Amino acid sequence: MNNLLKKVLRRYLDILYEDMCKERYSTQKQIVEHNPSAIILDCGCRIGDSTNILAEPIGTRNLIGLDLNFGSLLQANQRGIKAVQSDLNHNIPMTENFIDVIIATDVIEHLTDPARFVKEMYRVLKPGGYIILDTPNLASWHNIFALIMGVQPFSGPNITSMEDSDVEIVRQMHRATHGLSEEGEFQEHDEQELTRHLVVIAYKSLINLLMNVGFKIEKAFGFGYYPLPPFLAHIFQRLDTRHTHHLLIKARKAMIRY
Repeated sequence: MNNLLKKVLRRYLDILYEDMCKERYSTQKQIVEHNPSAIILDCGCRIGDSTNILAEPIGTRNLIGLDLNFGSLLQANQRGIKAVQSDLNHNIPMTENFIDVIIATDVIEHLTDPARFVKEMYRVLKPGGYIILDTPNLASWHNIFALIMGVQPFSGPNITSMEDSDVEIVRQMHRATHGLSEEGEFQEHDEQELTRHLVVIAYKSLINLLMNVGFKIEKAFGFGYYPLPPFLAHIFQRLDTRHTHHLLIKARKAMIRY
């Protein structure tokens, strides 16, 4: 593949990815509910940017953020979030029936035991509370294509970290997303394990996992239908959520009935 063709293909893939992200983030804000008294728990809050973005339409400043990275938590705390260091592979450090809204975007795929995490979210939610869960889809067409080629799925699970890939152009895109050099040999860095996708769940399996714990699925969206351009992807991702790049689920804990 000559350099010009590589550049054109790379730019096209960047456009697809940027559109997918824009659609995801916009929809997240649309499906949360206005509730000024709500307590929000952001699992994997990082520096708190996305926490505050979703807190705005909810209309609350009762914000708790969990993350493993202490440096990120310091920045989250400066953004008005009660930041707590926590390994989400273990129990969530909250009492049961305490949280109104749980945000879990781009986190479940980094955990060793997704089922335990889902059970913990259900435990700490108040009856009637809901989760906003966003994660890559193992059953996306581009992951299926990767397997046909005999390589690891592009969304993972990863052998090393998210910045590595068997396909050069995918490796470059992953590295650029994390602010690393796009060229050269793979270099280990301090957060390699934190960026590694360990368990990537397929659409139907994710729905079943949530329902088996007790969640009621209220909304399920898919974003990114590669390699179709955005105007076609927006149509097909509504018709065939099962094979999209990213999944966005809103699921609710049932109210207690007497």
